[in-house]
Amino acid sequence: MKPTQLDTQTPERKIYYLEQLRQLFPTCMTETQNQQGQWQQVVDWDALKQLLGDAVADSTDERYQFTWAGKQAARLEANEATDQTLRPVPEDSIDWDTTENLYIEGDNLQVLKLLQQAYMGKVKMIYIDPPYNTGSDFVYKDDFARSRAEEDLATGDIDEQGNRYRPNNRSNGRFHSDWCSMIYPRLLVARSLLSEDGVIFISIDDNEVHNLRKIGDEVFGEENFVGELIHQRAKGGGQAKYIVKGHDYILVYAYNISCISLVRKKVIQQKTVEIDGELFIKNDDILRKTFGKYDKSNGDRRCFYEQIEQYKGIEKKEEIDRLLEEGALFLELNKEGMHTICRYEKVSEATSKLYTIIKVLSEEGKKELEALGISFFSYPKPVELLKQLVEAGSDKNSLILDFFSGSATTAHAVMQLNAEDGGRRKYICVQLGEPTPKDSEAHKAGYASIPEVAKERIRRAGKKIKEENPTSQLDTGFRVLRLDSSNFSEVERHPSEYDQGLLDLFATNIKEDRSDLDLLFGAMLSWGIPLSLPISTEEIDGCRVYNVNEGDLVACFAEHISEAVVKAMASKVSLRVLFRDSCFSEDKHKINLFEIFKQQLGWDEKEAMDKIRVI
Repeated sequence: MKPTQLDTQTPERKIYYLEQLRQLFPTCMTETQNQQGQWQQVVDWDALKQLLGDAVADSTDERYQFTWAGKQAARLEANEATDQTLRPVPEDSIDWDTTENLYIEGDNLQVLKLLQQAYMGKVKMIYIDPPYNTGSDFVYKDDFARSRAEEDLATGDIDEQGNRYRPNNRSNGRFHSDWCSMIYPRLLVARSLLSEDGVIFISIDDNEVHNLRKIGDEVFGEENFVGELIHQRAKGGGQAKYIVKGHDYILVYAYNISCISLVRKKVIQQKTVEIDGELFIKNDDILRKTFGKYDKSNGDRRCFYEQIEQYKGIEKKEEIDRLLEEGALFLELNKEGMHTICRYEKVSEATSKLYTIIKVLSEEGKKELEALGISFFSYPKPVELLKQLVEAGSDKNSLILDFFSGSATTAHAVMQLNAEDGGRRKYICVQLGEPTPKDSEAHKAGYASIPEVAKERIRRAGKKIKEENPTSQLDTGFRVLRLDSSNFSEVERHPSEYDQGLLDLFATNIKEDRSDLDLLFGAMLSWGIPLSLPISTEEIDGCRVYNVNEGDLVACFAEHISEAVVKAMASKVSLRVLFRDSCFSEDKHKINLFEIFKQQLGWDEKEAMDKIRVI
């Protein structure tokens, strides 16, 4: 019995779709052999069509659909696996050992794919502020007609780190299609990260709001469209030719609209009373007389208890009596000798729904950055806007994702809101490593890329928030990770090409520039372990042993390990165990490894095979 190699490539999305179909239609699944002779689970299309009857569109049938040049390729791109990885950058991080926040640099489509294993169904809220396709902003370039190598050679649209981006000009014949092909696969993958009660907010302007609405309806389901918010970002004025545009849009979709609750803390404008040391909102305007049936000279339209039958009928009186008996309503005698119907609501529990129009001026976002001494972004979203969305779209322990994080307003807002309401929300921010223009103030100040500016903004904002809340146990740190190629070299040679030197060189396929921490985080991605979990290390017989979250993963990447190290690792109650394959000089050592874990942890053979992996 030998340890199984850890699969370091993300599963294709079709695996998730097949599992969902299997749960819904188990009788429509079967097995066939692929071209390599391997057995695989597939859909019995004939059985599924028979089950659905006439509710299946024929390929020749006319149908309602939204399409564009490149849509099919964009869908395929979303479904493709990736062998890239996320490499930790502790030196750029704050509170690396304790923080639960993540800042990830790299192409967000690849990052989203990598996050699926660990975060599928765990994100309560997503906010994104993607490129608006104004004709001058950058659009992530995913040209599906050519291979990556061909595209790079043809256009050179890559930065020094190999990230691909370019401005999408209106002269481009695929102006709208390119934007749709950019956003579509990212939303497809992002949806899988949302929890059942999750919600996504997408900022956009009128260049692409019409297309985004159609794409959103397709990805999330038209029935899960929550609404379109208006973000009033300007007071007025401007040099518009026809209509002064002072607002943007925020489209809101739910994963499952029947499960969401979009409420936030109520701004108290009514009168309050103190009862037993706690503040209550007093509402004494519960019932109103029917319009036209009251004495206008009085001016009071409130319907008092004694007037219910006269103005509202016997059924309403019976309903009020029931609520009075249940303690939901109260009666108070007024100076006219009538009883006012009242309701009391705890101020601490008072909530309100989001209003269609959110008035938070964009100039506030610039002022916030100026106060931090880092005002290098042209149109940063205001913290107050994000606070309102986060408060409504999440609870106090939620995970919030922003994969077009730009100036990192989302991170700032999450920290600020936690400081204000005692929450423990966590964030994941993802941003392409887009370089700052060489003539920009940011570049002159020493910031080579957008992530460099954003990380500094989070550092300064976190420091300021902590200074303002010295007694609060706030998490203002973040772990930085950076998208990179696989930790493993691809070795494809004919057997006749190998000599002993090459065999020695390829005894391990781990790239020379990769550290143990790189390998650990790569394994966490492959196993679906959250990247923010605490990690401890221990030196045992000259070898460093990593322990993720007290047993979620125990790993050692030493070139040679002794039996004492294996026994020490087996003494820890662990769910997963990982070694370098090359650390075992003989097969008998691998067999002995299994026996040690089986004896010390009581695993049977299947458990040992499932839990022990090598790379």
